[in-house]
Amino acid sequence: MYSDARLLYVRAYTPLHVGVGRGEEAYVDLPIQRDEYGYPVIWSSSFKGAIKANLDSNAKQHLGSEPGVSPSKPSAAVFLDARLLLIPVRVINKVWAYATSINMLNTFNKYIEVINSMNKQKQDKLNQLNLSTISGILREKPVVSKGDLVYDGKVMVNEIEFEAEIIENILETTGLADILHQEIKNLVENRGLIILPDKDNIDIRIINRSIVIQYRVRLGKEKVVEEGALWNEEYVPMESVFASVILCRNAKYENVEKDASQVCNDVVSQLDNRFIYVGGKESIGKGLIKLYVFTK
Repeated sequence: MYSDARLLYVRAYTPLHVGVGRGEEAYVDLPIQRDEYGYPVIWSSSFKGAIKANLDSNAKQHLGSEPGVSPSKPSAAVFLDARLLLIPVRVINKVWAYATSINMLNTFNKYIEVINSMNKQKQDKLNQLNLSTISGILREKPVVSKGDLVYDGKVMVNEIEFEAEIIENILETTGLADILHQEIKNLVENRGLIILPDKDNIDIRIINRSIVIQYRVRLGKEKVVEEGALWNEEYVPMESVFASVILCRNAKYENVEKDASQVCNDVVSQLDNRFIYVGGKESIGKGLIKLYVFTK
C-alpha cells in the first residue's frame, strides 16, 4: 500500500518528442504522445524509463527489477503520467506567455488530491486549487494575469483573438502561487498566464497551434534525398511544464527495510533540480528536461 507521495514538475529545456511511433492515420508521420482528450502527455512508461536510467543503484532498486530478471521485484516507487500544466503561446508585446486551461487545472487538482490522500499522516497538506472564482468567467472568455498582454480588452493567443478578463492576482486567487515550484512560479509571473476556457475546445485548438512540426530529410552521399526519407515529426515546445506524482510504499531488500518516506527520499534526492533526457531525438538536442520536486 502506498503511504507517501511527492509532487514532481517537468520543465522542457529543449523541444520534446516523446512519441508513439509512426502514425498511420495522423496528420504527421511521427506524432507525440497525447492523452485521452488530446492533450500532450508523457506516459509513465516512457517517463519512468528515462528516470531509472539516471539513478544510482541505491535509488534504482526502488523502481523494480529489470526485465527478464528472476525472481522479479515490483517497484516501491511509481510515477504517474506527466500531464501538461503550462504551455508557451505566442502573444503580442511579450513574444510569448504561458497558457493553461480549466481542464488542465482540474487534472492537476486531482493529482493534489492523490498526494494529500497518500500523506494522511502528514501535517503539511497541499492546498487544492480554487477554480470556483474564475469558472464563471471562463465559460465565455480567457482570464489573463498581466495587463500588457491585452489591448482594447482583447488578447491575441497563437494568432487567435479573444475578449479577455484581466485578473492580475490570478496566481494567488486560484492558489497556483502556493503550489508552483518557486523557479516555475517566477517564470510564470514574468511571462504572464492566460487561462483558457473549455468552450468549443478552444484550449485544444490553442495547444495544437503551439506544437512544433519539424520537417526532416535524409540525404545520401550524393546530397540527394534518399527514397522514402522525407518525413515530419511533432515536438512539445521548450518551456512547457508538466506535472507528475511519485507514489512510494514500504520496501524490503535482503536484510534492509525502508519505509515509504525513506523510499521517496532516496528517489527525490537524485531528481530535484536534475537535468535528464526523455523521449527521442536526443542526438539532435531534443528531449532535455529539468525536474523539480515540490516541497511546501
